[in-house]
Amino acid sequence: MVTERAAAAVDKAIAEIADFDLKVEGAKAGMPSVDTGSGPASYVARHRHEYIRTVRDLLQYRPPDGQTVKVLELGAFFGAACIALRSLGYQVTAADVPEFMENPVQKERFARLDIATAPVRLEDFRLPFEDESFDIIIMCEVLEHLNFNPLPLLKEINRVGTKNSIFYLSLPNAAQINNRLAMLRGKAVGINIQEFFAQLDPNSSEIVNGHWREYTGPEIREMLERLGYRIEKQYYFSLGETLPRNTLRRRVARMVYERMPWLKENQTTIAIKVKRTDLQFRIPATVHKTLSQQERF
Repeated sequence: MVTERAAAAVDKAIAEIADFDLKVEGAKAGMPSVDTGSGPASYVARHRHEYIRTVRDLLQYRPPDGQTVKVLELGAFFGAACIALRSLGYQVTAADVPEFMENPVQKERFARLDIATAPVRLEDFRLPFEDESFDIIIMCEVLEHLNFNPLPLLKEINRVGTKNSIFYLSLPNAAQINNRLAMLRGKAVGINIQEFFAQLDPNSSEIVNGHWREYTGPEIREMLERLGYRIEKQYYFSLGETLPRNTLRRRVARMVYERMPWLKENQTTIAIKVKRTDLQFRIPATVHKTLSQQERF
């Protein structure tokens, strides 16, 4: 029943996004384009099963049930999860880089759907929200794109979450089998050289680069537990679950994953804020020039 509710909400969100051609309208409004393969609607449709998983998990662990449940999504992108959660009764704030959140097309659509927006740059280590503002904080497929030490940001996420709030973190699994096989073949894992060139190409409008750093499940647990969280659940899932059932790859993957689930491509961690972390960080100038002027963070 919960999965069906989540699927219906996500399908409604995908249909909403399909009504807007952000690639065309965004270019008119000055928003840099993002390579999504074949447009926003196609992109979110391809990731439908991931949005359903996120919405399903939140319905299971923190349903609205007539109460106000405040949700912040960091890295909201086109807003599929935000739109779905708002339709289910959550109070939602969508946050992403200013290039997205300050775009007129995005702002109009989110406002019409009663979703608040916030332009943020995560590399600033500061979130523009009061202490204990949100009951749920979502960060899906974002952490791996950050090219800086994430601990001060995770501390900020801890700050803006209420006590017993959920931090829902989903990202690639660095220990997945494809990464291991790539390393055996002498290939690097993470951002590639072509992506370095593309990011700096004056003829490119790319604003989101590749995976600077992926993490294993134990690494995620260590960071969050030391920053005031209790791990409620951590599980792995395979992007290959969307393959046709009769493919050889799917059959082989199932055999491997049944015995070694930690080799799957992606991971999700549901963490509960136990306390506001009392850890303090001294940030050197090599990490952040402005914040390094402060004695502690």
